[in-house]
Amino acid sequence: MIRDFFIRKWQSYKSRKRWWSIMFDFLFLLLILAMVIPASRRTMSSFVVRQTLISPRESAKTIFLDDDDWQFSVMSYDGEFFNLKDFEGKPVFINYWATWCPPCIAELPSIQNLYNQYRDKVHFIFISNENPDVVKAFMERRGYDLPLYAHAGPVPDAFESSVLPTTFVIGAGGRIVLYKTGAARWDSKKVFRLMDRLSQQ
Repeated sequence: MIRDFFIRKWQSYKSRKRWWSIMFDFLFLLLILAMVIPASRRTMSSFVVRQTLISPRESAKTIFLDDDDWQFSVMSYDGEFFNLKDFEGKPVFINYWATWCPPCIAELPSIQNLYNQYRDKVHFIFISNENPDVVKAFMERRGYDLPLYAHAGPVPDAFESSVLPTTFVIGAGGRIVLYKTGAARWDSKKVFRLMDRLSQQ
């Protein structure tokens, strides 16, 4: 009886749909199931976000770092301490992220591409407050080789953010050229043109 009920429902559904519509319905159902299952939720969320990423826009405001901002201190995963002042003279790309954050995971491939292209022309600082062993294991598993740091002191107001991911791009002269909360596509032609321009100033 129950079997006959489902057969009738399936035949009725099939008679009203084209094959491609049925396929999309099943893909949507699989997507919903993947989002419900905890083990696959983060991977599926980051995949969906990655498909919607767009290039970030330059900041409309003109904001220059002051002396306190340049004292922003970080520690590399090798145990070295740096102030932002140590990176002066080249553009700086600062990204706050976490391994548990799907939008952060979604934008990492494009950030790795950006890093590969500009690692000699731009200082990259990737900051996570997680356990360094967790972060390093995540990076090795995913095949990323981004320069990793942790906060080593108070965060100046200019770099405060409660959103992950958050990214700052600072020109060589200390101007915050770009401030982006949320995931973005960092390997677009638009971003490459921005980095070319900043690295030539």
